[in-house]
This record gives sequence, C-alpha cells and structure tokens, in this order.
Amino acid sequence: MNSGWFNTARYLKPGGLDLNISFNAPHAEDRSPDQYIYPEKLSNLYEGVTLPPPPLQEEKYFMEQPEYVREGMNRIRWYWRFDNPEKYQRMVKGYYRMITAVDDVLGDLRSTLDSLGLAENTILIFTSDNGYFLGERGLAGKWLMYENSIRVPFIIYDPTRSGLVKKRDELILNIDIAPTILELAGIRQDHGYQGRSLVPLLDNRETAWRNEFFVEHLYDIEYIPKSEGVRTEKWKYFRYIDHPEHEELFDLENDPRESRNLIGHDGHAGMADQLRRKCSAYKQQYLEMINDFR
Repeated sequence: MNSGWFNTARYLKPGGLDLNISFNAPHAEDRSPDQYIYPEKLSNLYEGVTLPPPPLQEEKYFMEQPEYVREGMNRIRWYWRFDNPEKYQRMVKGYYRMITAVDDVLGDLRSTLDSLGLAENTILIFTSDNGYFLGERGLAGKWLMYENSIRVPFIIYDPTRSGLVKKRDELILNIDIAPTILELAGIRQDHGYQGRSLVPLLDNRETAWRNEFFVEHLYDIEYIPKSEGVRTEKWKYFRYIDHPEHEELFDLENDPRESRNLIGHDGHAGMADQLRRKCSAYKQQYLEMINDFR
C-alpha cells in the first residue's frame, strides 16, 4: 500500500499482544499538488461519479468566521484542495480512494488473522485521531471546534461479543481506549486514567456515563488559532483562547451541522453563560491537575 502505515507491538501478558497499526492515509501530502496519493489500482474508483458539494459551502458561513480563521491555515489548505468545483471533485475522490486503501489493508489483516487461527481471539479497535473538513464553511484541514474536526469514527469488534454488536450514542473519547484495552486483556488498572473502560457499553450494561466533555486545541503555531470549549449531548460552546470575545454556541439536537451560532440570540443567554462557566471550570481543574503532577 503506497499511502503508508507503521506499527508497534507491546506484550500485555503471556500469550497476549497489543498491536497498533497507524495509517498515514487518508492524510494529505501537503508538498504534492495531488495532495491525496492513493494506490494505482484504485485510480478508476468513482470515475464518472459527481460527488455532491459540501454542506455549508455558501459564502456567508465563511464570512461568519473571525478574520484569523478566514486567513488561517484552514483557509490556506482550502485553496490547495477545494477552491473550484473541478479540484473539489478530484481531491475528494482521491481522499475516498485512500480510505478504500485502508479498508483493503484491514481486510487483508482480518484474512491473515483467520489463516493463522487467531481471528476468534483478536479484538479489533478502529478509530482516527481527528475529523476533517472537506470544504465545509470554505475550510480544509482540522483544528477547529466544529463537529467536522472533533468527531472521529470508533468501532470495536470483539468476536466473543458478536451477538451484542450495536450502535451506542454515549460520548466516547480517545482517552477511553487505554483502560478499555487493559480490561479486555484482564489486566488490573492501577493508573489514574482520565478515561473509562468501554467494556460495560460493549456488554450493553446499564451504566452511568459522561454527558459532556472539555475540548481544547493548544497547538501554538501561527495561522492556527487556539481554542477551547465544552460539548454536551445536545449543546456545543467554544471560544478562541487569544480572542475570547469570539464565542460560538450550537444546539446540536436541532442543528447538527452547526449552521446557526446562537451567541447573542434571545432565549439562549442562560445556556451560553452556563457552558461558558463550565468551560472555565474545566480549564482550571485540568491546570490544577497538571500542576499537581509536576
């Protein structure tokens, strides 16, 4: 596969192995004019297909962004990939082809596990490190607090629980992966993980679960604004750390695409203030945890 991957392995206990396979795909190659480099055998995939344009592509959604976003890296990369309809079609098809290449490798992995007699004793966890803009709001890349950026795929396949497979709606975070792996491997957890094991959810057991989380982006680099916020089951609030005067509030239940910023709208001041205070409280809590650790 020419879109790249690497792996690491760790022994969990006698007879047990934790294998991590990390794909470069479907990451873009910024230095290439093609951006998305996929295996030659997939060149004809989506040929003759016209992909629908991205949602929220209208100019007004771009102009609602603060200037430092409109002139930042999310917009710069949009010019590289999506700034005209022909380029959008070519780039998104390339992106999808890279995803298909990952699917092919995962299929090969499952076939190999089966041929080695390991398929019924292997748990697979599939996820990603971030979401992705494909032209929505006139943007590309990630980093921002919109759902396009912070939502990721998350699938666990456990052959011993095959009869329990179902979709769950709980708020799952990447910090839940480590405690989940340890419990599935039967290893006692002595670490103070922030995350929680997902095993109760895999077993479809009724269990108290988080209904909100704190999210932040602190990458200190020019052209990518730092931000922080709180995401609940139904609401999202965020602000830019260096420009706290710019805030956004979304009713995710009724507006899942986050098309209408409710900051300053009648009837939503109370929710905005509640989440604003929660955001500050979470930030202070985690700063104190960091100081205690030091």
